[in-house]
Amino acid sequence: MMVKLSNSLKIIKFILPVCFLAIVFGQDGEIIPLSQKVGLTLDAEENLFYNVYSDIDGFESAQFYEISIQTVIARISYVQYSQQKTSKRKYKMMDFLRMKEAVDVQPIITVEDRLLVRENLTYLQTDEILSGIQEDQYVIIYHRSGRRIRGTLKEYGNKNLIIQTPVSLEKIPIWDMESISYREGINYHSNWKFPLYAFSALAGLILAESWNKQTRPNIDSVWYYRFLGSMAGLLAGSEAFQTFNVLTSPKTFFALTPEEMDRLKE
Repeated sequence: MMVKLSNSLKIIKFILPVCFLAIVFGQDGEIIPLSQKVGLTLDAEENLFYNVYSDIDGFESAQFYEISIQTVIARISYVQYSQQKTSKRKYKMMDFLRMKEAVDVQPIITVEDRLLVRENLTYLQTDEILSGIQEDQYVIIYHRSGRRIRGTLKEYGNKNLIIQTPVSLEKIPIWDMESISYREGINYHSNWKFPLYAFSALAGLILAESWNKQTRPNIDSVWYYRFLGSMAGLLAGSEAFQTFNVLTSPKTFFALTPEEMDRLKE
């Protein structure tokens, strides 16, 4: 009987602290700002600028809850393998106040500061950047394996790039992409439209005339091929004009570090 009672007391001593921690971590309490310079939510740019959580890869945001006069709980959101996850950290009030003081003594983050810091938060913008790339344009992808994949971007979705190469249709997960070269927009040079159409028609006519000289046909065939070459040149003018617009548009280069690529993996 005494043995059973002793075992029961041991179980109770083990369960009670676990239950207490579960209750503490399960409740929210009152949300409090880390600093007036931050507000109620510490975002990724502020975290990097003030160096609050330098040990959390893929940090997205954090909020702080006062559970009691002695305890503060931080609820932290972060990105891991392209999935949003959360974790909690418990602080004694004195530790939280020290963290608050470390932020308070620093200058207020400005818009310019945010723009500079944002360059180091590529992993939070990857999906938005790739979704904004105009489809049906020529891109160059540098694969983590060392391959260079050239082709037309047909589609981006579910964190996969669909590229039409000259020989196959490639499906590339974004975590296998080291970098991508593309054009943010296609310029439209309307003043070049007529010259390019005329040049294409002239090129077709010259090609047909060259054929005439080699074959020496009679006069009807000569003019037939001239007309055929001109029409072929005009039809090619549209493609030549579109190609000219693409080639004269500025390129954009977007790259990820190996660590950032791994955060995007499902």
